[in-house]
Amino acid sequence: MVKISQIKYVRPDKDEVLARLADFKARFTSAKNIDEFYAVHDEYKAYDEQLGTNVRIAFIRFTQDTRDEFYTAEQDYLDEVSPEISVAAAEIAKCYLDTPFRKQLEQRFPKVMFVNLQMAVDANDPRIVAEKVEENKLTTAYTKLMSNIVIDFNGEKLPMSGISKYFTSADRELRKAAYFKFAQAIEDNKEQLDEIYDKLVKVRTAMGRKMGFENFSKLGYLKMQRNCYTKEDIAKFRSNVLKYLVPLAVKIRKKVDKDLGIDKEYMYDNNVFTRDEPKPIGNPEYMFKAASKMYNEMSAETGKLFDDMVEAECFDVMSREGKWGGGYCEGLPAIKLPFILSNWNGTAGDVDVLTHEFGHALEFYKSFFIESEFLSSISMETAEVHSMSMEFLAYPWIDLFFGDKTEEYKFNHIGGAVTFIPYGTIVDYFQQTCYDNPDMTPAERIAFYNKIEREFLPWTSTEGIPAVQDGRRWQRQAHIFESPFYYIDYCLAQFTALQFLAMSQQDYKAAFDKYIEFLNYGGTKTFTELLNACGLKSPFEEESFKLVTASVEKILKL
Repeated sequence: MVKISQIKYVRPDKDEVLARLADFKARFTSAKNIDEFYAVHDEYKAYDEQLGTNVRIAFIRFTQDTRDEFYTAEQDYLDEVSPEISVAAAEIAKCYLDTPFRKQLEQRFPKVMFVNLQMAVDANDPRIVAEKVEENKLTTAYTKLMSNIVIDFNGEKLPMSGISKYFTSADRELRKAAYFKFAQAIEDNKEQLDEIYDKLVKVRTAMGRKMGFENFSKLGYLKMQRNCYTKEDIAKFRSNVLKYLVPLAVKIRKKVDKDLGIDKEYMYDNNVFTRDEPKPIGNPEYMFKAASKMYNEMSAETGKLFDDMVEAECFDVMSREGKWGGGYCEGLPAIKLPFILSNWNGTAGDVDVLTHEFGHALEFYKSFFIESEFLSSISMETAEVHSMSMEFLAYPWIDLFFGDKTEEYKFNHIGGAVTFIPYGTIVDYFQQTCYDNPDMTPAERIAFYNKIEREFLPWTSTEGIPAVQDGRRWQRQAHIFESPFYYIDYCLAQFTALQFLAMSQQDYKAAFDKYIEFLNYGGTKTFTELLNACGLKSPFEEESFKLVTASVEKILKL
């Protein structure tokens, strides 16, 4: 089996790629019958998979060490050329939309593929190539800035991702000190962070206006493949979060504060839910053995995929200096395997990210064998249902990781899921407001964030904490810089995943089977169509909030 580290990376030559794409377009256009069209389709799919894998290998190696000069240069190069290549790929998408064989294609491919292709065409307008290049440079600048912050704390030199291991410490003074160090790092870099984001808002607004929109918002929705719900639907969801989930979160936090003897809760208390911190037992080697046991007992398919990924070195999990600070799963279609990067730091979050990203990995793996996926992948809220639900479906084996702290872990995990949704809603609300009002100053942005954070997170205080008390906590959230409008997806998905949790408490096998059914659809249905097909409640309906809230209260015995 090929190992990820052994895959050879070759810089894609822009002119050569553009020439190949132009040739594919010409051959699609000149196809005399549907069989000729399909022959070109098969060849294009193979080429796209190889090109995509090559580009992702460069990204993976850059994020593994953002100080690596070679892959930093490659990422800069790809940032420069990818917008033009995306425009050329959109021209091929038009071939599927405009072909005289469209009706025959619609018999073979799902309807949503054509909707998504049209959105991709609309989002990759050649008029905005220069702005997209600038956008790429700015997001890479943010990644480099945050990845290279080193915090001296407790005798260690820690990256931003590493300091967070102290945020769940049972020692309140220790987690407070760690959080202040983390917050001070934001404070120390606030001018650069303000400048990068201000430039991003301006360049993205320029893109939207070049395309004839009032601002970036409509383009942002196109880029995020919002194919079945609107800005107004999200506003309705946000309203119900405030009405139902914020009071539920307050109830959870009041119980925590009472149990822990906390009179006034501060932001550095927000990740603590039980008196004793549930930490994974065993070293990383043990954790991988436990995960292999879990996934082999869960199903033959999950077990084989996990073990194949381990053998192919598809995991890079330990936190270190210079490494990109988040976690992700990337699909490598040319070898039919996913790759997972994360930053383990000895906390319960290590298990969360392992199960979460493996949910993505399972989706990637299944989608490799769905023909239309390379043209029209699933939208992100659907993908996040896969990952967040897997976190809950791991519960029957979670004692392998936490031993006698299993119940504490579950309360932490479920409580964290509920209290996350108001935070995630803030992130989206903030972005929507910034792009709807692009002339806001940096000071106005942080003031607005501060206002809505107090509204949606009323149980906690930021008083006295550097940067955070001013409304700057959002500046450590990479999605806001790198993937505009990508965050409400997590909230919609978490809401849906809580439904899978409730089902699994009643009948685990039925819940797991429904989860696999949900995954098997891939990107062949929209998010709302999938919910309907699998008998799940829509997050855009108030009635569903009543049901989810009642289920969580019962599970947590509130």
